[in-house]
Amino acid sequence: MHDCFRMIDEPSGLTVTTTERPGRIRVLTLVGDIDAATVGSLDEALATGERLVVDLSRVAFLSCAGVRSLLRADARSDVAVVVGHGVTRSLEVTGADLVLKLHTRMGEALAGLASDAVPEPGREA
Repeated sequence: MHDCFRMIDEPSGLTVTTTERPGRIRVLTLVGDIDAATVGSLDEALATGERLVVDLSRVAFLSCAGVRSLLRADARSDVAVVVGHGVTRSLEVTGADLVLKLHTRMGEALAGLASDAVPEPGREA
């Protein structure tokens, strides 16, 4: 079973890229694995904004620690998550799929956050 755990001899690594989008939306694109060795990088990235799109479509493995990080971020920020095959099972078995705003495409996630947008200072809605 390969749900929330990984074998100790499996390699891990995570790359996080951050971009800013209109409407004060920060997009975090993650590539690699989210496990005990890399969850700190995820935590740091999730602490960087109040409106986040977290692109997990290129994440091959998502541990329970990674799911916990996403849930904590969702409790304090407006978070939309773009999922791929590598993370869907972990989100389902933990029940996080019932809490998080999950999307299969980046455009859907951005549109979801944009519809909840607060106008920037000096701009009308």
